[in-house]
Parts: sequence; structure tokens; C-alpha cells
Amino acid sequence: MDSIRLGLLKRLRAFAILLIIPIMMISACTDQPAGPSSQVNGPEDLADHSTAIWAVDFIRLLPDGEELYLRNIRENWAQAREIALANGDVLSFNALIAEPDSGLGWDIMLMTEYADSARWADREVIFRAIFDSDAYTRVDVGRPSSELRGFVNAGAVLHPVVSDRVR
Repeated sequence: MDSIRLGLLKRLRAFAILLIIPIMMISACTDQPAGPSSQVNGPEDLADHSTAIWAVDFIRLLPDGEELYLRNIRENWAQAREIALANGDVLSFNALIAEPDSGLGWDIMLMTEYADSARWADREVIFRAIFDSDAYTRVDVGRPSSELRGFVNAGAVLHPVVSDRVR
């Protein structure tokens, strides 16, 4: 593993762990999904649902899938989010990788910050339009992403309580 990647992994580990703890707390406080229309009685009640929403997917890579899956993230996943960012549907996005043997149960965390709950609810329509547009060019990475990964937890939705945009 090259030293640049190792350094990045070390810096991102602390951020990823800090994000997982609130997710686990939210999951423990409610037995309902934390979507924008759900009625909950946990920390999400503090959230302003008219503000940005984070969608988070935790990915476990299958053996020998890391290099191709990371290329898929860089070439396809990020490209689609760059277009959504330019369109105002997405405010930001991150793909974080855990250190090997971290014991987290996942290898990659994909995070997309939607502008509001309406855009999150319309995400499939938004991304279908992007995939069908001339602005998007899918890059073939050699194998379908479904052969390279397995979801650990897909579709966790987080509402900000405090951030640089919510005060």
C-alpha cells in the first residue's frame, strides 16, 4: 500500500468513527427508518427536515474487488454526483475508505448530502436523468460493481442537528 493512501486512510479513520457513533445511537433510539417522512422519537427529532439530508451507504468489498470498485467510485459514482452538485440537487459527497482490518464491518462509506428531503425522495429520478444525459459518460471498470461489493447497511439517512449550514 503506498504511503499517500496509507496517510489518507489514517486521517479518514477518525472521521468515519465519529460518524458511525451517531448512526448507531440513532439506530438504537428508534425501530423506525430515519427517512424524511418517518415519525421518530430519538435524536432525529432535533433535526430540521427542510435542510440538507445525508444519505450514507456502508459497503463491504468482496475479495479482490477493491481496486476496481475504487475506480468505479472515482469514475462513475463521483461523476454522477458532480453533475448533481452542479444542478443543485446535491450539496456535497464523500467516499471514505476504512483502514484494512479496522474491525468496522465495512470497507467504504459513501456519503451524499442532498439539498433537502424532497431531493432525497426524488434521488432515483434525479440520477436516472443524469445517467441518461449527454453530460454523463459511464466508464466500464471491467466488472459490474455488484460483483465487487456487498452492502453492509444501505440507505441510512441522517438529518443534521448542528453543522456549518444548520445553526
